[in-house]
Amino acid sequence: MLPTSDEPQSTDLPASTITAPLIDAALARVLASRSLRGSARGRRFLQFIVQEALAGRANRIKAYTIAMDVFDRDASFDPLLDPVVRIQAGRLRRALEHYYLTEGAADPLRIAIPKGGYVPRFSLVPVTAGADLPDEASGPAPVPTRDGLDPPRAPLFLGRPINHPLRWLAVAATVVLLAVVGLGLFAGWRGIAPDPSKNALERAAEPATTQRAVRGPALLVLPFTNGSGNPTLDLVADGITEDLVTALIRFDDFLVFGADTSFRYPSAPALREAVPTTRVDYLLKGSVAQTGDYIQVTATLIAAKDHRYLWSDSFRRAVTPTRLLDLRHDIAVQVARTLAQSDGVIEREEARLNEQHAPQDLSSYACLLRTRQYWRQLSAALHAEVRDCLERTTRNDPGYPEAWAALAMVTIDEARLGFNTGPAPSNPVDDGLQLAERAVSLAPDSAFSHQALGLAWWMRREPQRSIAAYERALALNPNDSAILADLGRCYSLTGDWERGIPLIREAFTRNPAQPSWYRIVIATYHYVNGRYDEALEEMRRANLGREVILGHVALAMIHGQTGNRAEAAKAVSEILRLDPNFPVKAIPEFERRNIHPNIIVRIVDGLRKAGLAIPPPQMADGERL
Repeated sequence: MLPTSDEPQSTDLPASTITAPLIDAALARVLASRSLRGSARGRRFLQFIVQEALAGRANRIKAYTIAMDVFDRDASFDPLLDPVVRIQAGRLRRALEHYYLTEGAADPLRIAIPKGGYVPRFSLVPVTAGADLPDEASGPAPVPTRDGLDPPRAPLFLGRPINHPLRWLAVAATVVLLAVVGLGLFAGWRGIAPDPSKNALERAAEPATTQRAVRGPALLVLPFTNGSGNPTLDLVADGITEDLVTALIRFDDFLVFGADTSFRYPSAPALREAVPTTRVDYLLKGSVAQTGDYIQVTATLIAAKDHRYLWSDSFRRAVTPTRLLDLRHDIAVQVARTLAQSDGVIEREEARLNEQHAPQDLSSYACLLRTRQYWRQLSAALHAEVRDCLERTTRNDPGYPEAWAALAMVTIDEARLGFNTGPAPSNPVDDGLQLAERAVSLAPDSAFSHQALGLAWWMRREPQRSIAAYERALALNPNDSAILADLGRCYSLTGDWERGIPLIREAFTRNPAQPSWYRIVIATYHYVNGRYDEALEEMRRANLGREVILGHVALAMIHGQTGNRAEAAKAVSEILRLDPNFPVKAIPEFERRNIHPNIIVRIVDGLRKAGLAIPPPQMADGERL
């Protein structure tokens, strides 16, 4: 039995059904199409998974078997280290979407590859009103293998069969209404203010508002040109283009058109002419030239709407034939990080375009931008704003995994930072874990979703599960400096300084705008090794706001050890201002953050010397040690 789509499963041929010959014909049309003509890998990939499904071997369609049978990998293939299947599946999905929007728009049967797996699904195009369909249908539509046929069913909408022309009209009216609401045409609507007595999960389940469900900008990488006239550089230019697309699509925040689209439509007008509804916000173009033993790659980012040049840079490298692939990869990764990471060129431009919008008017993507601003400028007021914004986003756009992941992390901050805590018995860490798991279920290959899961497990005091989640996130996007910093924090605080500190330092090297509170970890590393001047310098570079209690804790312990009584007293005063009960809670709080016991001993020693009256820890029987 083959999987079918959840979309309407009907046909304009009465009493027809999805048959193996029909699938074979659909496959042949796609393989011969312009959408896949330039991708031998894509054709081989699609042919393999469809034929396996028709042969009744859908359970074999895994990343491992695809890698060996389609991409000629050997038995040592590890999908966490080699993302070839995931990347090529993303390209194939986009190629299929483009095909059915253009030359395949009239095809009677469509092939799709749902996200989260590689097993193909098949659906027939909707019937016209009045088609002769069975009066009732229930259960999933069966589709034949090559061994037999199964009867048809009526299509479903909201779980009910559409088996009458009037029902088709009702469906059409409903879809139009949903589209109008989704586009935010009722801009005057305002949702009721969230009930503060409810936890994050309850608030996220409330009725949607009219927040715009825009999931970020779209970027088209134009084919890089050969600027030297040397025909041998044509392949280098094409390779740079492919490598840039591969590096950029690892970031989940915006749409990057696949390399096949780049080569088929080498300009935004050409793409819009082929697919008029396509939105392109940014263009990345460039050239490759060679002078002697050096190769120079120039890249430029342009705003598609008004053709403003937003960023440009050149990369000059000594090159040999054996290093050419590494050179291409390194340049592509450097460009992708500059453009796509947090506080990168694209995010800053999008934030500038959205800065005039009120919180309730932010699109889904703009809400994520505001959340990243909060992570760089931690404050209770901004926390409340972005939490409400994310809750509106998840209600309005429940299929947006990045919004669920961000909401998970912001919810956990109620416990981690003490910001805007809800009434008991709400548990923000447990709520955050459920939100993160929702994000992962929506997008198993999203690095951001696994990053949120890592934070949830960390605050649940399961550091090994947390580290595993962060490692998974880093494997999915090794170019994301935020994931690198989080993983470094985990290793460091559990006592593995040699593994953790280099990761945090590398994160700051890649992205100097990395949230500065990671410097508290580096400061603690210097502190426990008696390098108090270096620790204090890290805290000065952190430049944290007054509301981040851990920053004052770090300053207090450092000044306590150096004997600077005035600064120590000032830091202690700030700690007690933020939480008068902190001395009693200090050791449990450090333990809750999975800090190694030896590190806790050193921290507490400095705080006591600063004048913070931390009582000794209790034994199991309640006695003080």
